[in-house]
Amino acid sequence: MISPLLHDDPHTVGPFRILARLGGGGMGTVYLARSAGGRTVAVKTLHTRLAADTTLRTRFRLETDAARVVGSEHGALVVDADPQAPTPWMATEYVLGPPLDTAVEAGGPLPEPAVRALGASLAAGLEQLHRSEVVHRDLKPSNVLVTAQGPRIIDFGIARAFGDEHLTNVGNAVGTPAFMSPEQAAGLEHAAAGDVFALAGVLVFAATGRGPFGGGAPTDLLYRVRFGEPDLGGVPASLLPLLARCLAKDPAQRPSTTELRTALGGAGYAPGDRGGFADLLPDGVLREISRRSDEVWHEPPHRLPPPAPAEAPRAETAPAAGVSRRRLLAVAGGALLGGGLLGGGGWALFGGSDDTGGGTAKKDAVDRPKAPTPLWSAPLWCPESGGEVMRVGRNLAMRAGIVLCGINAESGQSTWQANIEDIWRSATDGTRMYALRGYQEAASLAVCEVAQTNGELGKPLVELSAFAGKEQYNQLLCVVDGTAYLVARAATGKGWYLVAADLRTGKEHWRSPVDDPPAENVPPALFGGVVGSRVVLCGSPEKDSRFIHLSVHDKADGHQLWQLAETFAGTPPTRLVADDRNLYLGKETLTARRLSDGELEWMFGNGRDVGDSAGEERRYGTPTLQDGVVYCTEADRGLISVDALSGTLNWQEQELSGRKSKREVAPVVGKKYAYCADDTGVRAVDLRTRKAVWTYQSEPVVLTGDPDGGRLYLRLEKRTIALPLA
Repeated sequence: MISPLLHDDPHTVGPFRILARLGGGGMGTVYLARSAGGRTVAVKTLHTRLAADTTLRTRFRLETDAARVVGSEHGALVVDADPQAPTPWMATEYVLGPPLDTAVEAGGPLPEPAVRALGASLAAGLEQLHRSEVVHRDLKPSNVLVTAQGPRIIDFGIARAFGDEHLTNVGNAVGTPAFMSPEQAAGLEHAAAGDVFALAGVLVFAATGRGPFGGGAPTDLLYRVRFGEPDLGGVPASLLPLLARCLAKDPAQRPSTTELRTALGGAGYAPGDRGGFADLLPDGVLREISRRSDEVWHEPPHRLPPPAPAEAPRAETAPAAGVSRRRLLAVAGGALLGGGLLGGGGWALFGGSDDTGGGTAKKDAVDRPKAPTPLWSAPLWCPESGGEVMRVGRNLAMRAGIVLCGINAESGQSTWQANIEDIWRSATDGTRMYALRGYQEAASLAVCEVAQTNGELGKPLVELSAFAGKEQYNQLLCVVDGTAYLVARAATGKGWYLVAADLRTGKEHWRSPVDDPPAENVPPALFGGVVGSRVVLCGSPEKDSRFIHLSVHDKADGHQLWQLAETFAGTPPTRLVADDRNLYLGKETLTARRLSDGELEWMFGNGRDVGDSAGEERRYGTPTLQDGVVYCTEADRGLISVDALSGTLNWQEQELSGRKSKREVAPVVGKKYAYCADDTGVRAVDLRTRKAVWTYQSEPVVLTGDPDGGRLYLRLEKRTIALPLA
């Protein structure tokens, strides 16, 4: 999406006049720009603060070289570049087309002929890349743009030459876990066959709307990629043998890109056919391409004076149904090469949303406060299921992609990194950080302290030979008062246990059996924690059903007090919300269950007018508990405040203005504001007036409040931002 230039954005880059922001990522910013001759381009720059890093400069140059190799038929044409400039930059044609994941969301899974055409063209692009002895290493749906003329491969930020381990040493996996090759997930050499594996994953996604190894935490994804079988359900039968070969764990068993391109032919389309591809696309995808093409002629936003808020986004006009495929070739021929003012869509050229830290306040009444300026914004990648920011003493820790990072709380700079296969499950008691020893090498289960100077594991504080250290679903639930609480599998392979172990003496306090997971690839525990004199465990959902399992154990000896299966539609919860009386859960209603016996204490929302949310599986979001009040978001009504003791409504948000809350993201409550995630960003709701007073425009994945540090952390797709918590 086009957004206004910030006051300190450049006026020109090389020979190009900068018009607007298109997006950005961890390495730089992408701008909409125009040459003196009227050619409109997308310009990517490396962040000035990173320009002195010779490794990143080299990576930027290699990205430029790889983009040139692919060229305009299979990628975005490089118009000009200067990787040696004080601020390195690259200008490419402005590609008109959504990323593949957006296209599938708009039009549903692609029909088989379109999948074949997509695959043949992408295989041809990779073939061209491999002939120049370069591998992409990060092929995924968001790095494939779907245009009326065919797909384009983008984002070569981690591409490199065959055998070149200078930028990425063996043992350090880089890429996107859901679409990595097994060898890449293990931190080994990713050659041309690795790109073939990733391409097969992209085609499975195009045909089914999901990847071959599902979703979830990156640790689980990496394990399934390396050792699990791909889920090919829903893939057209004629494509199954070919894609199964491409997804072989052994790179030598996969076909070459030439074989793959040939095998995918026969769909009435060949790479380079400038008209045939549009004929194969669903109407929903064509409408999305048309919408982006219409946006091209909107005037771009202006430059913002400091610290004025940005203008609200322009309203979009949907194109008429039944878009002519051939007309699209005239108005949306894949890229804009001539003059004209542009809008929307082109940010996808380099992947990601405009998450560079330039969030803006929506323009509103003059006396309303503006969104605060970020205290810092750091390129710390958050996966789809990224966890919360954890406080460890005076600093922070968080998962960032396939590594665990230590973070300087004042600057946001990463102070250390550790591979998640070495530091498996982690937890903090607020002062120190602990983790299970890496499952690959651990014969027995061990809990170690993570050094906050370098991320290395210390000697085991607890080592339990009765439990299998190699089990990937062992879970370190929490550490409270020097005791670690775990869910672990017996070394014999039979039976799972909730375990309490003393980190000071190294001895096991007790163990209590828990139910085995219903399927081999399902963890026995999602999360858990200590509440007063009890240990609460949320078990895994049953296979193909809509339940989560809750069990409560006595903290003194671990014996089970009660358990029940709770119906739950939609995404399972990811955090424990409880006080010394009740356990709170948001689903189709907001409920409180007594910790003493599991009985329902109260239910809120049953019989309440559902408005436009009729039929939605989950009407109430993940709650937050503070000072005897339960805060959560309600479909169509925004933030609500409910008395924790009685379950009666205290108040509900006023003047929601059509915003849709992200109910899977729990609100964060400060002294003055409650912060909620919605479809426009993060809004601050005044606890006195019950109205939203400002919005920080972004796309948060996880919100974390740090009252002690006075911070609100926004985990975005590729960045983490710190705002003041008021």
